[in-house]
Amino acid sequence: MDKMKKLDLFLIYIAVVIGITLLRISKGYPKGVVQFLNSFVELIENIIEYFGLTKLFHILHCFSIEWILFCVESIQIAIGFLILFLFRNTWEQGAMILLKKTSDVLKTGICLYVMLFAVILVFVYSIVGLPIGAVLFLFRHIAIIFGRIPIAIFLGYLLLQQFQIKGETYLYYMIGSFVMLLFENVYLIGSAFLLFVFPVVALGVDVLLIVYYFIYKCSFTIEWQQQKQKFDRNKIRNIIKGEK
Repeated sequence: MDKMKKLDLFLIYIAVVIGITLLRISKGYPKGVVQFLNSFVELIENIIEYFGLTKLFHILHCFSIEWILFCVESIQIAIGFLILFLFRNTWEQGAMILLKKTSDVLKTGICLYVMLFAVILVFVYSIVGLPIGAVLFLFRHIAIIFGRIPIAIFLGYLLLQQFQIKGETYLYYMIGSFVMLLFENVYLIGSAFLLFVFPVVALGVDVLLIVYYFIYKCSFTIEWQQQKQKFDRNKIRNIIKGEK
């Protein structure tokens, strides 16, 4: 599967995960980063108090963060399944873009991730721009939820391919969603997948899906649908007759 550039994807993925893991293990965060994160946490606390969500915050604080994330991600999987059911062809194209344009997805996703993060921070830290920052953050999260659907299909397809199991889109999505959930709950590196790896890929898929599928009207052949049409009667008949 040379189209995927599996080696490039594997190397970039390993670099991201190892880098974040080593940073967490070494606890070598620069002072500037620590101060920035502390101020960001204080800002979130002020927003919670401003909107009168203190009681809700204390209730959620009683639960384990792992259980909260598990519940949230389970809801996202259910929503993604509904969206996939309604717009199946669109998200199949997204999975094919991830399969055949992996490098472009990663480059686009990283650029958009950094740009959105910077813009949201600029608006959030200004009193006037706080509502705009909140809207941008919500838009970003929705875009990531949409982008996770092709990622799940892609991962499910790759996993079942390793076992030479042929499936279909909904099966790939279910398998891939649980794989993503597993990655996000792995000790030490789970936050790397949750906060960086999957959001980057999701945003990249969203942008390229809009460009290829909606703007340029370019459709890719769905690999697993092509596999189902493996035996062509006309082709076999021509081979028997000695025709090309």
